[in-house]
Amino acid sequence: MLELPELPCGEIIELIQDKLPALFFVFSRGRTEMLAQELGREWDFLDAKEKRILGRQVRAAEAEHPGTFSGSGWRNLRRLLYQGIAYHHAGLLPPVKYLVEKLYSQRLLWVVFCTETFAAGVNFPAASAIFDSTRKWDGRDFRILQNREFFQMAGRAGRRGFDRVGHAFIRVDSRFPEQTGFFNEKEIEPVSGRLVISPNTVLSLLRYKTDGEIDRFLNENFKMYQIKRRKKHLEQEVKKYEERIASIEASLCPESRTFACPVERIKARRHLKRLRWRGKKKERELLQKQLASFAPKKCPDNERCRAALELLKHTRNRFQLLTNEYNEVSAQADSIFTEFQEVRDILEKLGYVKGREFYPRGIFALELHVQEILVTELAFSGLIEDADPAEAAAVLAGVELIPGRHSRAVRMELPALHEAGLLRRNLRKMGVPDRFCIWSDFPGPLAYAWYNGASFSELLEMSSLQPGDLFSIFRREIDLLRQIERAASGNPALAQKARLIRERLDRDEVALTF
Repeated sequence: MLELPELPCGEIIELIQDKLPALFFVFSRGRTEMLAQELGREWDFLDAKEKRILGRQVRAAEAEHPGTFSGSGWRNLRRLLYQGIAYHHAGLLPPVKYLVEKLYSQRLLWVVFCTETFAAGVNFPAASAIFDSTRKWDGRDFRILQNREFFQMAGRAGRRGFDRVGHAFIRVDSRFPEQTGFFNEKEIEPVSGRLVISPNTVLSLLRYKTDGEIDRFLNENFKMYQIKRRKKHLEQEVKKYEERIASIEASLCPESRTFACPVERIKARRHLKRLRWRGKKKERELLQKQLASFAPKKCPDNERCRAALELLKHTRNRFQLLTNEYNEVSAQADSIFTEFQEVRDILEKLGYVKGREFYPRGIFALELHVQEILVTELAFSGLIEDADPAEAAAVLAGVELIPGRHSRAVRMELPALHEAGLLRRNLRKMGVPDRFCIWSDFPGPLAYAWYNGASFSELLEMSSLQPGDLFSIFRREIDLLRQIERAASGNPALAQKARLIRERLDRDEVALTF
């Protein structure tokens, strides 16, 4: 295949300059910034008056949040804003994202390179939506965008009162020419039910629902509705193919599928040849004897018989596939009840509940909505209560965090982090599934430093994380600390400790929300 050079984004904008403003969708944070810089080397969309208006907005934002708008990253973005160009992704702090959104809504930005989150939530229409690619990384592999993902983004194109039509453009990678020409608005993928049985789900059901209500919850949710509907459809299909197989078999003559049948004898002779080539003497002799034991019959309609046998073969294959799928779907229907019972067994084994009786751990975990077992065990081990507050903050920052493949941060030997790691390993040895023990010591040194008064800029120097990632880690931890405060209502010391940590973390850039 001939690999064509990538069309520069500057040339794309030149081709569609009468169809701006444009949202340029890119599925990588780094690439949004790279393409924005690339376009900024060639284009400047704003005149002097627009630059003055934009400058006032930028200076007002900088004055309101002086610590947020700093660093080389901001200086690069600031320069681009004055040219009517920007980028927008989850790695930016909320005030920066808000400023970009505000400038775009005031028509001071003409091209925004953004990830797909820009197409969700608040409506930011454009004259054009441009796709850098229609392949995205889903955490395991690259895949083509689904129809609904494509139309969610392409739907940004077309401004009411300004554009008669919206335009969507796709930059086709010559290595993957199949990536366009297949999106069809009438073929939106169906929504799938994804009921998750978490420890909190089980505890809440046991605490507040009767046996009959629990049975209805497990039986009558959307996921089960889809499974049952699929199971019923497959059941009908299996029955239909059973009848079809019986009908074909009834139409065959009595000698069919015996060595009296001319069709079967021809097949047997071909097989004999293959056995001879492979040197399988015993099998060949056995088959010759079987052939000799049947007197060949004359068949008045060989072709009809051959076609019927071929149809029987295909029908049986299809029947087997349907049967396999039916068995899988049936197992899924049972799996919801099995999963509920497995989680209930774990909770009983760890001393959270016994039947309908709740123990202190169970009552505590009932107030949590993230990694309930891990957080409860951290609390009941005394780790959060006894550890230095900064170390406790370091431990809780890693709850339910899976660092990216290329994430880097300074290392720090903290006893509490070591103890948390041991506790997690013990839980896994006791049979607690990995999905209920998600924790990483990766952000621990950052949370430790932030608790002890480090600046946001210092944290960025300590890691490879982007500002928005750091912000998300601390906001998640603050939310978790609020849950712990509620759960520890019977333990004033723990509740006070959680509140103290939360108030120390919730400051400066981390406290900024819109």
